[in-house]
Order: sequence, then C-alpha cells, then structure tokens
Amino acid sequence: MPKPRKVLFISAPVGAGHIKAAQSIAAAICKKHDHVETKLANIFDFFNAYVGKNILSIYLKILAIFPQLYGMMYGWGNESSLALVGRQIVSRYLAKRMEKYILSYNPDVIVCTHATPAGIVSSLIKDKKLNIPVVVVVTDFVVHRLWVYPEIQHYIVANEKMGEFLNEHGINNNCVKVIGIPVDEKFLELPVKEKVISDLQFSSQVKTILIMGGGAGLLPMDEILLCCENIGISLQIIVVAGNNKDIYKKLKNLQPMLHNKVKVLGYVSYVNELMAISDLIISKPGGMTCAETLCTGIPMLIYRPIPGQEVANTNYLIEHQVALCADSLHDVQAIVKKLFIEQPEELDRLRQNTFKIRRPQAAVAIGDYIFSLAESKT
Repeated sequence: MPKPRKVLFISAPVGAGHIKAAQSIAAAICKKHDHVETKLANIFDFFNAYVGKNILSIYLKILAIFPQLYGMMYGWGNESSLALVGRQIVSRYLAKRMEKYILSYNPDVIVCTHATPAGIVSSLIKDKKLNIPVVVVVTDFVVHRLWVYPEIQHYIVANEKMGEFLNEHGINNNCVKVIGIPVDEKFLELPVKEKVISDLQFSSQVKTILIMGGGAGLLPMDEILLCCENIGISLQIIVVAGNNKDIYKKLKNLQPMLHNKVKVLGYVSYVNELMAISDLIISKPGGMTCAETLCTGIPMLIYRPIPGQEVANTNYLIEHQVALCADSLHDVQAIVKKLFIEQPEELDRLRQNTFKIRRPQAAVAIGDYIFSLAESKT
C-alpha cells in the first residue's frame, strides 16, 4: 500500500468561509483518494486564548458598529507600503509560533485559505525552513494585496481578473489556476424540494425568501422581515439568525405579529436545502455565501455591503447580472416588489445567469490539483 500523503490546511476563523473552504477541499480529497491524511490548523489556536477571543470580538464589533473603519483599513492594506511592513512583522512572529507544529506534522502539501497563514508559510519558505508545495485558495471574488506572496507558487482563484491582479503584483501566470471558490459537496446535488417544503409546512405555490446574515448574523433581519410584509402578495420567509442569539430572540418575538408565514432558525447545517426551495436570498456577500448561492441558482439581493471585499464581491455579482444591491430598507421593499410582482421575468433572468458563472465542482477540482502536487513530491 502506498505511503499516505499528508495535506495540512491552515486557516483562520475571521468569517466562517475560510474554514468552510478548507473543510470542503479536505472532504473532496479524502472522498476521492484513499491514501491521503488531512489536518486543519486554526492560527488562533497558536495565540493566547484571551488574545484570539478579543481579536474576533473587535473584528465583529467593527463590522457591526463602524464598517467604514474596516473599509478604510482594507483600502490602506491594499495601497500602503507600511501595510506590507506590518504584515511581514506579523508573519514572522506567527511563523515562530507555528514552525514546530508544521515541521513535526511534516506535510506533503500546505493549503492556506486565509491571507495570514499564507504570510506564515511564506516567511518559513524565505528562511528556508520549508521546501514543499504551498497552495493558496482565495475565498472571495477579488484578491487583496495582503494575499500576495511571490514565494508561493500555487494560487487558486475564482475568476480571470483575480489572476490578472496577481500577475500585476509579481505572481507568474503559470502559478495561478482559475478554478473557483470551493463549496461543500451537498451544494452539488439539489435535495428533494417537496420534502423540504413539507418539513417546513410551506407551500410550493407561494414565493419564498431566505434571509441570512452569515454565521454572526450581521444583518438587521428583523427590519428586513418587516419590509417584506406589505409588498402586495403573501410570502414565505425563512430567516437564519446564525449564532446571533439577540437577533434570534427579536425575530421570534416579532413572528406572531406578521402576516406572512415565517420560519425563524438559528445556526443550521442544511442551508443547501433552504436555498433549494427559495426564490430569492437576502444576505451579506461573503465569498462563501455567494459561491453557495450561485451553485444553487438563486438570485441574490445584497443589503448594504461593507466596504472592502463585500463591496468587491457585490460588484462582481452585479457585473455578471446575478444579484441586485439595496442600500436602504426602502430599496429592499422596492426590489422585492419589482422581482415578485412588477417584473418577474427579471427574477428569472437573474436565475438563468447564475448557471453561467457558478463552479459547483471547484472543491473536487482543487482537491485533484492538491493531490497531484502531493503525489509529485519525492
């Protein structure tokens, strides 16, 4: 029996998509190839627990209270030479903390699904501590400059423009593969819609809206829910609050006062089923959410994207005519009314366009690419 190949995934829990991308690729590799061992490392596990918890807390508070600050930081990181100096200091510090762990595991390939791990392994390569293939998988529809490390020879991106950006910033075209954002295999096959509709006690004859705010629930879902109350037709609405307990309580308290049929959920593992029966999703434009939504063929209504990658993801989806954007609650109501009553053909057009750019097999293709690198290592 051949020697098992080891693939080490390194990610960060800053947004759920980075971890989910790593898990999706790992599952795809293990399902297709017998002699592969995978491990997922979270860089926050190498911090003091108090420090890691506070970094996440501050990040979420900035997004919720002062998203413009995040946008300024994002823009600064993409343009300032000081940002590059700062990332080098951080990368070297974290590389020292992770070096022993990485070398003791002795992987055949390292896969990074977040920019910070890319910096860590880049630092180890510079110091000649590593000499194995390193693959960076970008989990948005745009590349930030802090993802870019010339020492890394394998980049996987979602579209050609991202490849052009990398090339302009010193990454050879031969190092870039346009494959897509990896999603879980459950998004490859649609569930039996009738069963999902029956389980929710919904009707197949009524339009359904899915409202999601990501794992942290960073969306005024209660206010959006009220916007959908008086558009002129009855609706079925599913609201996924994620891990946000406060918004979950607000939604449950609001539920008895609504005319529409509403299902309020917390964190769920079957989003693919909810997407499969929905006619429209109202959500934040995180890279993973967008990729999953495209795979299930649902038009997207994006509410007030945060400056940075959310705006960039939004622009990409609007450019390809698979999504619309609302900057206010009034816009939400007007767009829902337009799509469901005034111009239903527009909803169908958006849906048809999703099939042109979706990449449901991305995780499998990325897994095959990683496995080929592991097999070629002598």
